[in-house]
Amino acid sequence: HAIDLNKAAQVAETGSVEINGFRVIPLETTVAEKLLYFVPEPKSPHGSDVTPKGEYIVVGGKLDQNATVYSFKKMQDAIAAGVWDTDDYGVPILPFDAVLEAQVELGLGPLHTQFDDKGYAYTSLFLDSAVARWSLGGAYRQDGEEPWKLVTKTPVQYNIGHLAAAEGDTVSPD
Repeated sequence: HAIDLNKAAQVAETGSVEINGFRVIPLETTVAEKLLYFVPEPKSPHGSDVTPKGEYIVVGGKLDQNATVYSFKKMQDAIAAGVWDTDDYGVPILPFDAVLEAQVELGLGPLHTQFDDKGYAYTSLFLDSAVARWSLGGAYRQDGEEPWKLVTKTPVQYNIGHLAAAEGDTVSPD
């Protein structure tokens, strides 16, 4: 789900309704106001993590062997171009190929991703019982290393799920 959060906050002021004590924007309103878009994920999406500079969204899929990397700019471009199909309720579905930046083959069961300040991502692999270290692309690759590539896997002795790194979710991890 991709949501225009700023516009949703504005619409919530005038276009929301109360249900069981909670303010809710009806689906019809989200479609009419272009607040919500769906982005396809190949298999069983689980974790969704944004790179430190905000350009990419990394999604892990429990039943996939890849981390799928989406470009925020490509999403915005597809929305601006009106390039999408709709589901049965009228919600726009952005084309996978139009918003995809890369898919990185990591191993079985990628779930959650953390980032360092050297241009690397670390993804938990639930079924492989490992943590995958892989290289980011774009502005993160100034060192000549191949972008969007698995670097190494570190085995762990359990089925890892969530992981955390100091400042791994910030704009300035170190």
